[in-house]
Amino acid sequence: MQVEPGSTCAVFGLGGVGLSVMGCKAAGASQIIGIDINKDKFGKAKELGATECINPQDFTKPIQEVLVEMTGYGVDYSFEVIGCTDSLVCGLLAQNLFRFSG
Repeated sequence: MQVEPGSTCAVFGLGGVGLSVMGCKAAGASQIIGIDINKDKFGKAKELGATECINPQDFTKPIQEVLVEMTGYGVDYSFEVIGCTDSLVCGLLAQNLFRFSG
């Protein structure tokens, strides 16, 4: 599946691999949310196309709920590039499950 113009994306992890996923911008995504616990990575992520960056430790609710609130319905695409099962599950739970339904 390829990111479509106007879609929303969440990128879990803003290290080298995470920043390469900022290709979402090149694909025309309208909202790209970078997620990392290291706020020092936010500047570079925004420079490369992230529209917003958030630290999950700044919230008392699960990050997937935060993403649903930010987008109104959940993200169209999520990329987990940390290698952590918990963030993979959060990414899946934050996706708009109705996007591809008939």
